[in-house]
Amino acid sequence: LLDKTKASKHTVLCIETNDGEVFGAFCSTPWRVQNQKKQWFGTGEAFLWRKKDSRSKHRTEHNYEEGDELNAMDQNNEMEVYPFTGADDMVQYCTPTTLAVGGGSWEDPLACPYLGEPTGIGLLVDGDLEGGETNSCATFANPRLYGRSTLSNEFTIRKMEVWTLTPCT
Repeated sequence: LLDKTKASKHTVLCIETNDGEVFGAFCSTPWRVQNQKKQWFGTGEAFLWRKKDSRSKHRTEHNYEEGDELNAMDQNNEMEVYPFTGADDMVQYCTPTTLAVGGGSWEDPLACPYLGEPTGIGLLVDGDLEGGETNSCATFANPRLYGRSTLSNEFTIRKMEVWTLTPCT
């Protein structure tokens, strides 16, 4: 993944979980492995996002069978966007085993607008690209992106895409 995206300044990370939830991140700094621990990079152009409704909700409403691809009936593509807050500089983090976006802690735990939500890394993808976790973080003032219907903040990846956006000159 890093070999394919390392030359791209702008990337869009899209994840669909086994539960049909869809979320991700836009990043405006090329992904690179950091040799030093906890060295964050990135700019304030980045943001986290999630689709408002689960894709499995649409499968249920329209009697889709598991494995069927959604078609034109999947009209609800509304997204929630969580822009950079400026609270810290913890935008992107990358090691050979972890890819992360957002990581700032709330200075005052009571300042978190999502009481009861786990806090930590906004979006973390494991090195095997099979799963990860999401938490509320001050960097983007986001709730966890996955787990609205469960207590877990860990997810299993069903599909993952990374789009690279290259300016045309």
